[in-house]
Amino acid sequence: MSKRSRNRIKELFYVELKITGEVPVFIRKSVSKKITEGLKWCCEKRGLRIYDYIILPDRILFVADTAWGSLRDVLDSFQSFSSKAVIKVLQSERQSGQADWMLKLIDKIGSVDQTGERNIWESSPVIEKLIKQEQHDKHAEMISNRMVRLGWVHKPEHYILCSSSPRHPLNGWIVEGIDPWS
Repeated sequence: MSKRSRNRIKELFYVELKITGEVPVFIRKSVSKKITEGLKWCCEKRGLRIYDYIILPDRILFVADTAWGSLRDVLDSFQSFSSKAVIKVLQSERQSGQADWMLKLIDKIGSVDQTGERNIWESSPVIEKLIKQEQHDKHAEMISNRMVRLGWVHKPEHYILCSSSPRHPLNGWIVEGIDPWS
């Protein structure tokens, strides 16, 4: 295989980003809004292409690739931005007492990055390369039906923070297509 044809091979990935200690920070609407803004920024400025996603109370699952650059670099910048943004949002809501326990738990079990900033994410995200269409289909179905299996909703389209919902916050940023390899 020539070098040129190797560069054209499509690589899709299943990604799972977990909050350290499984703190359910995304139950706060202000936090989930900030996270979706960060994902939109990554799509627009960093070339992230999301095919399927769900934002759960303590993690984000998605199938994605990048139009340019490496997925790992995009994830690193997203995690760095979102850690700072989430901490800032929680600190601004601290006076209500509702976010205080989350900050205390993150402080207790969270890590600190190279710059001395608190990091809300577990250090090793799950990144699985999807080689076949069947793998993509399996992960897309798992993502869509996650909240149904947990008993939070009756149908996947009823959970707003999921690509299955017609009113999801990343509307317009999701790559539509049955076969991402075509």
